[in-house]
Amino acid sequence: MFFSIIPGMRAARRIGAAEQKEKAGDLEGVMAVCSEALEILGAPKVDLEMPWCRSAAAMALAGYCQAARQLERRSDLLQMLTRWRPTYLLWMKEPLDDREAASFEWFEQAFSTLSSTTQA
Repeated sequence: MFFSIIPGMRAARRIGAAEQKEKAGDLEGVMAVCSEALEILGAPKVDLEMPWCRSAAAMALAGYCQAARQLERRSDLLQMLTRWRPTYLLWMKEPLDDREAASFEWFEQAFSTLSSTTQA
């Protein structure tokens, strides 16, 4: 648990920075800081089942994906979804709330669409 508290706090700060960048219209910045948050949370010793880490990861992934979609950065979007797909598929089985469930469904729809487009 200790190994997850500090990274969770660092990721939360990055998510706060992403929200500021979004308000300023800086979608590239949103992608960058959400990616940083996901890198922090993706470290091997971080327990993504700790509620604060899971929530932060879901929020950072949603922020990254929405910004990538708006910027039409399909390959970046697919790459990030591919990286986090094993994790969010597990979480899909028991979402924490309706908003999280909707995000996971959107991730899967985007992944399916993008991966089928890439294979065509």
